[in-house]
Amino acid sequence: MQMSRRNLLKAGAGMAIGAATLAGTRIAWAEDKIRIAALSFGESGEYMKAWSTEIQNHPAVKSGMVEITVFDGKYDPLTQANQIDTAITQQFNAIVMAPFDLQASAPPIDKAAQAKIPLIVSALKTKSTNYTASIIVNDTEGGRIIAEELGKRVPNGNVVLMEGPIGQSAQIERRAGVDAGLAKFPGLKLIEAKTGNWSRAEGQALMENWLLAHPGQINGVLAENDEMALGAIVAMKSAGIDLKTVPVLSIDGIPDAKRAVKKGELAVSLYKYARAEGQGAVDLALHAIKGDSYKPQAEIWGSLMDWKGGKEKDYVVPWLVLDSSNVEKYM
Repeated sequence: MQMSRRNLLKAGAGMAIGAATLAGTRIAWAEDKIRIAALSFGESGEYMKAWSTEIQNHPAVKSGMVEITVFDGKYDPLTQANQIDTAITQQFNAIVMAPFDLQASAPPIDKAAQAKIPLIVSALKTKSTNYTASIIVNDTEGGRIIAEELGKRVPNGNVVLMEGPIGQSAQIERRAGVDAGLAKFPGLKLIEAKTGNWSRAEGQALMENWLLAHPGQINGVLAENDEMALGAIVAMKSAGIDLKTVPVLSIDGIPDAKRAVKKGELAVSLYKYARAEGQGAVDLALHAIKGDSYKPQAEIWGSLMDWKGGKEKDYVVPWLVLDSSNVEKYM
């Protein structure tokens, strides 16, 4: 049976696309599927891995309506910029992006807007205003909450702070919140603050250095993410410090942090809901593609957040304080 020239070209194009390799991941897709590029800022981090997993578990992906390609940004804004170029060239229907850098993410996001590809910002902010919608926690509020939770436990003493990568929106806003929260407790003094780059290993190294520099003088530890806090806990346990008298508080609610809260090693982990930021972003992308007829499929809408017809520019995901009184429910 002979194929028409049109069908032959169509088949050839399909094979070429099906064999494409993007960001080290071999992908294949059907022409009738909606294709969404999910740009994680770094898959080596536990939260970003949870975020991308939640995206791939969205009901529309499970049903076969949507095909997701996850791009690993490897903590590099240039890599993310190149991945947006790839998504434009490969004509993805939409992009969901967790921007690694507040400033550097703006030009590539503007480029996607010029290409008329809906782009949903998730998990972290961008300086660009040309995104379609965003779904993110209030990081300033998160920083304030953990600082105030520390103040309730230790109203007087010396505090150290582990920050995220300098210049990232979460680092900037969580630091502002921490400063505002600590200001409510005049007896607390911030004696050290340095980036641990969201890394457990760097968090451990920072804490080891601070314990040597301030022996017996640190009364509380704040970390802008769980990974750094867990590293700090390793250093503190090695130094024989009682974690009940020197509380450690952090943000994200990753599984290892929940286990540490349950064991009494981590006083608080502020839960950043990966399902809301991930699956909620997919729903917003599908609304941008399909219009008002699209009904959201993620379970977060109604129970956690108001869909508002999918018409809001910016959706804010609520925080949840995890401590010994409630962590068992969220294990």
